[in-house]
Amino acid sequence: MAVQKGKGNVKPKKATTTKISEKNVIEAMANLEKLAMEYIGQAKDKIKTGRKITDQIRVVADNIENELLIEGINLTEAYDSMDFVGVGIGVL
Repeated sequence: MAVQKGKGNVKPKKATTTKISEKNVIEAMANLEKLAMEYIGQAKDKIKTGRKITDQIRVVADNIENELLIEGINLTEAYDSMDFVGVGIGVL
């Protein structure tokens, strides 16, 4: 079995990510609202189904908020670099 030699400096291609605009996010949330309302409207027990949906939406919102808080804390906490101690400055 022969082994082919390849170039040593071959770097893997990075996946390109599309930039998401605020307008697209707001539009997606509006679509989520419509979808949730339609789903609740066709449910046998509208109150129970509505509570489940709103609870799940709150969980998602809390996850986003917690991630932002963690990111803000990481930007403003002190760091140690063996030789000196500094403080990162971040703004939320």
